[in-house]
Amino acid sequence: MALTFQQLNCIRQVVVNGFSVSRTAEALFSTQPGVSKMIRALEEELGIDIFVRRGNRLIGLTDVGKEAYALAGRVLQDAKSLQQLKSSNSGPEVEGIIRVGTTHLHARYRLLSVTERFLKIYPRVQLEYSVGTPPEIYLGVRDGTMDIGLSTLPQATPSGIFAIKAYDLERCLVVPAGHPLLALGSVTIEELTQWPWIVHDDRFTSGAVVQRTFQMYGMQPHIVMRAMDVDVVKAYVARGIGIAVLPKMAVEHESDETLRKINVDHLFPSSAAMLTLRADHVLKTFAFDFIQMLLPHFTPEALKAELARAQQNHAL
Repeated sequence: MALTFQQLNCIRQVVVNGFSVSRTAEALFSTQPGVSKMIRALEEELGIDIFVRRGNRLIGLTDVGKEAYALAGRVLQDAKSLQQLKSSNSGPEVEGIIRVGTTHLHARYRLLSVTERFLKIYPRVQLEYSVGTPPEIYLGVRDGTMDIGLSTLPQATPSGIFAIKAYDLERCLVVPAGHPLLALGSVTIEELTQWPWIVHDDRFTSGAVVQRTFQMYGMQPHIVMRAMDVDVVKAYVARGIGIAVLPKMAVEHESDETLRKINVDHLFPSSAAMLTLRADHVLKTFAFDFIQMLLPHFTPEALKAELARAQQNHAL
């Protein structure tokens, strides 16, 4: 028996529907016995158990099932890409979708202008932004649920994807107007420990950098609040609840007169925002143009050469 797209889609739908066979059957316009039979036939064909079972219920993926789930997503995405080759030309009549995984920071402060320019050229192409943490973004790119990733690198980069530096993320200290730290020529780590802190969640690089810097000096900041969203951090800083270190991009065009920036390059290092793709991903023309707008420091020729080199290395 040969594998079918229906079987592969069944794996994906079971996970999407919380391992409920009944909801999966509804999503596939099938029956519960039909879904169960399809799963069993696929497991027998592959010679593995894809799902963890408790009695007759599916409750999760086995270790090898997680790999099967990721591979099924890749096959289905590649098949969809083949079907859409006809729409890969450029121009205002082109239709399609680009799924971008990124953090709130990049979606709010970097991708806004890129989106405006892109949609003027491709008004019928849909941009779908999924906001998450860097590890979530990289796994989405690896599994094929995201076409492009834009974030800092997680500690462990999944195999099968490659990264191109997009731009540097420099940081600054953000304080409310009139704060005593503004009167100092240069702040020290000791002076920073005297004030309450609002920190970006340490699942994001900005939060992790703050934690590592204080640990390096053997100190602990007085943290009064953690937040996932840099705009939330800025709002609380503006009210005088605490101080924060944030990427400069989040405050360089700040119009709120209640916030001030202090240079802390000597204490908190910059990071690199990386654009990530699956190494075997074939870019449509409009997706390539989107990347070109995001990475204007690359000429089209240089960017194509970089992508081709990465794909060649992956093939080896």
